[in-house]
Amino acid sequence: MIYTEKKAYPSKGNTLLHFVNEDSLKTDLFLNQLNKLVNNRINRQIELHNFKGNINEYIYVEGADAYEHIIIYGLGKSKEFTSIKLRDAVAHITQIGQSFKSMSLSLFYLPLFGKEYFDVGKNISLGYELGQYSFDKFKSKEEIKDKKIIKELYIYFENDIPDTFNKGVKFGETLAKGISLTRNLVNEPASHVHPETLVKEAFAIEKKSDGKVTVEILDKDECERLGMGSFLGVAQGSDREAKFIILKYNRNSNDKTQISKVKKICLVGKSITFDSGGLSLKPSKSMETMKMDMAGGATVLGIFDILTKSDITSYEVWGILPACENMPSGRALRPGDVVKGLNGKTIEVLNTDAEGRLALADAVAYAEKHIKPDLIIDLATLTGACMVALGPDIAGLFGNDRLAIKQFLHHAKKEGEEVWELPLYKPYLKTLKSDIADIKNIGGTGYGGAISGALFIGEFVKKTPWLHIDIAGPAYGSHNTKSIISKNGTGWGVLSIISLLSTNT
Repeated sequence: MIYTEKKAYPSKGNTLLHFVNEDSLKTDLFLNQLNKLVNNRINRQIELHNFKGNINEYIYVEGADAYEHIIIYGLGKSKEFTSIKLRDAVAHITQIGQSFKSMSLSLFYLPLFGKEYFDVGKNISLGYELGQYSFDKFKSKEEIKDKKIIKELYIYFENDIPDTFNKGVKFGETLAKGISLTRNLVNEPASHVHPETLVKEAFAIEKKSDGKVTVEILDKDECERLGMGSFLGVAQGSDREAKFIILKYNRNSNDKTQISKVKKICLVGKSITFDSGGLSLKPSKSMETMKMDMAGGATVLGIFDILTKSDITSYEVWGILPACENMPSGRALRPGDVVKGLNGKTIEVLNTDAEGRLALADAVAYAEKHIKPDLIIDLATLTGACMVALGPDIAGLFGNDRLAIKQFLHHAKKEGEEVWELPLYKPYLKTLKSDIADIKNIGGTGYGGAISGALFIGEFVKKTPWLHIDIAGPAYGSHNTKSIISKNGTGWGVLSIISLLSTNT
């Protein structure tokens, strides 16, 4: 829990946090007070470790009268301060506090945090909640018996507490729960998450939405009737039936006069609950993390979970999860097979491991034809090529609309989620030209794989503004960081899209 209190000087808790800037370290009056409290031991630590207050640099002292630990944490230069840096610092400090076996943390609201109280409150909350995230569902009690949870964070204000700060804290808690839902789904093994599991999660979100979210499931027969041969082709090798999951959010669902005036955004999440590569079988090492190939769909569900708890958007928001497994069997797609998409295009499938774009092709075509949104955004762990280009931390952004691209980049930067625009380079379309069908699902040149994947999906969107976000890298982390980003499922994209939805322009 997070508590706010008006108090001139913090006086309780296991661990006290104090943030400093590089350029104010020597003139920090509060730091001088703390130093006197512990008989000059902070200054000795500063000298011993040559502490400058650089970003993520910290020192600590033990055994203060009021606190068991006092942590001094650097935020870098004051002119470069952002609430995102504070968010990640709080996340890092919660991990440090856990290593100290602290039960509570305290911090004083400092002038260097600025007066954007809602954003600061939101980001402190996100840091505190997500800094402690872990996925322990399958660990025995013996394994986690020594795990410490920091149960309380006290935030003190010298003057009256701004109402906007408390609202920011509450919203941060809501965001953290949605991101944790996404992370949990990604971290679950494929033995426990199937298309049917995602269906149940969608209906659970509908149930708690107070009528704001409705869910529709298209089964195999309905998908066949609509002509989704591309999506069903991916699914046909699995014993588990594909599910085409559709969610709809409208906070004005009871006001029929408003519905026709509302702009629509459709979020499409790649939802391959396990990707073996099909008959184009992946090497075993590459298959180890393929439970995460439904991270796009999990992101959409995390966003809808947040929408049920807050009226942050006036958009009508749709979510589509084309959920299935990509498995090898006697029924599976063979390299060289031809399938037909919902929009009538025929596809020569030369590599069954390029399956995500096949599922997304029918999903975006369905969105354009049946939902008619003002913007389609698809999120997909689509290509290793994007990771080769941008590394594991940065998502690749493609799109056919300059304004939508500009807006998404703005919101991603605001929320501290790394993304880079890549070119939707039309001349590469010639590499997707098939000798026997309208299009083939791989370029075959060995180059520009992220671009050709995006171009393929774009061929199934005729006129609608559309963004494709390749999250193959940042959706799944390989190590813990000094930030809110966790090892394994990260929940990347939830914050940026919620921020985008919060601004109805």
